[in-house]
Amino acid sequence: MQPVQLCILAACAVLSCAASVTPLDASHDVAQTAVAIEPDSDLVVPAHNRSSKLFPVVTIITFDNGPCEAVNGLHGTCYSEKECDELGGIKSGSCAGTYGVCCVMKSSCGQTISYNNTYWSSPGYPSSYSSPGMCMSEIHPPPGTCQILLHFMAFDLVGPVAGDCNNDTFNFVGGNPGVEIPVLCGHNSGQHYYVDVDNAMSPFKLITTLSSVGAARFWNIKVTFILRDDPLKAPFRCLQYHRTSSGSLSSFNFRGNSPQMLNNLNYAICFACIPGFCDVGISFNTFDLGNINGQCAADYIAAGPEKFCGEFTSLAIQVNATGPLVVWIGSDSNNDNLENGFSGSYLMLAC
Repeated sequence: MQPVQLCILAACAVLSCAASVTPLDASHDVAQTAVAIEPDSDLVVPAHNRSSKLFPVVTIITFDNGPCEAVNGLHGTCYSEKECDELGGIKSGSCAGTYGVCCVMKSSCGQTISYNNTYWSSPGYPSSYSSPGMCMSEIHPPPGTCQILLHFMAFDLVGPVAGDCNNDTFNFVGGNPGVEIPVLCGHNSGQHYYVDVDNAMSPFKLITTLSSVGAARFWNIKVTFILRDDPLKAPFRCLQYHRTSSGSLSSFNFRGNSPQMLNNLNYAICFACIPGFCDVGISFNTFDLGNINGQCAADYIAAGPEKFCGEFTSLAIQVNATGPLVVWIGSDSNNDNLENGFSGSYLMLAC
């Protein structure tokens, strides 16, 4: 960050110049800064002193455009008030010691997403939306972005038919070659996924396509840009990534009154390596996936060389720390049995 200095000129000649630069520490994910100018009380000069050569000291405050928590419970980026207005953001609380505002960015159909932590929502959200057709927005991430993280803060579309999203669909278009990104439908509030984009060309696209089936829909998805050295970054090819020592997990479209496993899934759920912890224990309170005879074919959860399938009201598995902490999820193209999927919790075990 280069120092910024401000000089005061008078009568076309420089008589004096004094400035101080005060940086404010803040975690950040993009190399940008904002500037706020704070005049000293000496800025008001009495009339009888206006011919003197004494000029005020001006303090220049610089701060990073880092993440901040808004008073409305959302997440934004710290900007100056003027910058937030120019970007069309929503000011929600202060940051950088009250010199900045927490600027929440929102986007909807047809609008471009280019700022970190933008919320892409259905028209009129949080009210429901039911107009059939396609809603699309392009994503233009900043240089150096290697992953895009989608947090499904709220997501409720028409559900699948025998595992296929034949009515409503949500798609992320783009990403690295060979990366499988699932097509989603149904109820997915609280879910998330990562998309590797370091070897892909932008723009990327978010596309929701709604059928003519009569139902109330809504979505609100937070879009986060992740740089290579960002602590949020997931291991490559991990669709989902859990960074805490305990938490919950479930299959897509498990939430809601009619959970149903989606077809054609092939993805990894990964867990962070936290000092002091080794293996990961997973306890399922619902597990309904694949053959009940124990011969796991295309519908399964795999932990290491072992595959799990069948129907259980309680099932415990363990991921050993002999390599990356990961479980693989697979489903075929047929869910005529209307299998529910899985839901449970995980706990990292001390070494």
